[in-house]
Amino acid sequence: MESARVTRIGPNSAARFAADLEIFLPRQGESSFSNIPFEVEASFGEQDFTDEGGFGFKLSFRRVFLEVITVGCEILRDNRYQRSLPRDQFQHLLKSVSDSSSMRKASAGAGVSLQLSRVLSALGIESSAHVEAQKSINTGDFQSLESDLEFKIVRWVGANRWQIGHEVLGDPSELSGELRGGYLSPIGDGREEDSSNPLCSLGPTKNTKYSAIVELRARKRDCVYRPLGKQRNEDRWASKNRTQIERLLTLKMLEEQNRKDGLSPPEGEVVLARGSIEVAKPRKPKKKNEENY
Repeated sequence: MESARVTRIGPNSAARFAADLEIFLPRQGESSFSNIPFEVEASFGEQDFTDEGGFGFKLSFRRVFLEVITVGCEILRDNRYQRSLPRDQFQHLLKSVSDSSSMRKASAGAGVSLQLSRVLSALGIESSAHVEAQKSINTGDFQSLESDLEFKIVRWVGANRWQIGHEVLGDPSELSGELRGGYLSPIGDGREEDSSNPLCSLGPTKNTKYSAIVELRARKRDCVYRPLGKQRNEDRWASKNRTQIERLLTLKMLEEQNRKDGLSPPEGEVVLARGSIEVAKPRKPKKKNEENY
């Protein structure tokens, strides 16, 4: 097995408490120069930004993308991380939303709340079947929905990208749909409890060294903004307009941090965190923050 020297760089974060990224060096005996397990963790919460007067906002996310930018290497086909949401968690979500729907009828009077209708539509269930689906959920009969409950909370979407969360539902195990906690450390689909659990494995396309940069990005529409502090006494339209303006300023703040860090994300996205590893064949004694494998 050809050994390798792996160096971790970063990561840095634009909003560390709302979105954080960790990169782990491979464990001894589990890698070679031609096959490096790339193990990372992406974790999420919320972050408050306030001024001296107590005014400010709370920032969180419903969906993010993780992209690996390869230099002199490629992502190997085998062992790409994906993870399905446990079925019992999804059933609990449907039951909670359905119970809420029973207490608060939708404004259209259809008997299914807008939130539950949104969830069922995201599962591919036609709107004409929503009432029957709710009846099945209320009685605990999920058999008719079993084929629709397959849900990947982390999904490989191609072009060296993974999606964390759902385009419509975010994290369906959270009633708010917001991402909470870590998403890449739980055992992935088809993996054993004690096995290696990397995001992917990297292999070289050059002979002496290669690197991989990982970026955690969010599309602007997936950023959740909530104003903090004392609510102003103003008309509803004025409050709504002010909130939209403040949300745009929040996104501008993240974009400005990206510019300061020398980053240029695709149009409509912001980089939340970024880090990298460098892999080389060992030629000299190991230094600080370097290990031989």
